Amino acid sequence: MKHIKLIWEHAEALSAAAAHYFVERSAKSIADTGRFTVALSGGSTPKALYRLLATPKFSRNIDWKKVHLLWGDERFVPHTHEDSNYRMVKEALLDHVKVPRKNILAMPTKGEAKDCAVQYEKMIADTLGKKMQIDLTLLGMGDDGHTASLFPGTDILDEKKKYIKEVWVESKQTFRLSFTYRLIDNSKEAMFLVAGATKAPVVKHIFAKNAKSKFPVQEVDLKKGTAIWMLDEAAMGK
Repeated sequence: MKHIKLIWEHAEALSAAAAHYFVERSAKSIADTGRFTVALSGGSTPKALYRLLATPKFSRNIDWKKVHLLWGDERFVPHTHEDSNYRMVKEALLDHVKVPRKNILAMPTKGEAKDCAVQYEKMIADTLGKKMQIDLTLLGMGDDGHTASLFPGTDILDEKKKYIKEVWVESKQTFRLSFTYRLIDNSKEAMFLVAGATKAPVVKHIFAKNAKSKFPVQEVDLKKGTAIWMLDEAAMGK
């Protein structure tokens, strides 16, 4: 797996750079394949990116009719709930750009979590095809080193067959739905958006020489793709 680490002065500069990159990659993918598939992340740093993409400066340079949006993870709450990742993306981005409804593949959250995971895997398979490959997967990182909803100590970390799985997060007393490593690792590119001083201890460990695997985010291993780390100075620490 190829790693690229880019450091920006602050979160605003990081988001602007990520927005420019999104425009560039969408144009290339659409030119090459006729579409651009993106997996979205929750969190405050990705939210800033979505708000930028919704502005005319960026949105007018994206062929939204050919963009297909997936969700890398979701809280198991209704889409109207304030904790919903879908709702966050809708308010920050979807309400302001014209993405065809059929291209918006939100995770279902009605019924049993396990059934919704199976349903979502079938939904995205219809779009991605046999390769199950996403052009760009956006990922955040928690203070505990989780990414998507791959939390420390959860059974989803050992899932080898499924692309989507439900996961019980004990610390939050709730189910979530999430991409597994199998799907993330199959991405052409993954972009980690990491900002803020609270992330510095984990970032320091990740990029330390001979660092042993400890955090779930370190287990992401794109087989043939590129991992791009977008960090601000606060996340890099001293």
